[in-house]
Amino acid sequence: MLGLSANLNYYLFNGNVDLRKGIFRLCESIREEMSLDPSDASNVYMFMSRNRKVVKILHYERGFYVLYEKRPVMGRFKKPVFDEVSKCYRIQWSDMAYLTESIVVDRCTSVRKIILYIDYHKIYR
Repeated sequence: MLGLSANLNYYLFNGNVDLRKGIFRLCESIREEMSLDPSDASNVYMFMSRNRKVVKILHYERGFYVLYEKRPVMGRFKKPVFDEVSKCYRIQWSDMAYLTESIVVDRCTSVRKIILYIDYHKIYR
């Protein structure tokens, strides 16, 4: 399920990343480049392609990594504003909500596990 809310911390990966990478390679990039723990459920990591036509959002929730991907049919994503004081990109919840309105979940083994997890809890609750 989409578990993103205003209570989470949002990080934009600063630099170019190969968006053909899967979940575990993106986690590796988070650990090496950002020195953060990708399995921290309070954090959401956003990766944007160089041409700003693809956004991937990585999040850890309830024991599973979830990878969202969004590609606009026309146009590009607006580049976030770089904050010189904090030396990071400023991403507001409203921007994240816009980016995640029509998410397509990336194909991965965790998606099947998430669906099974959801079905299990619908049946046994």
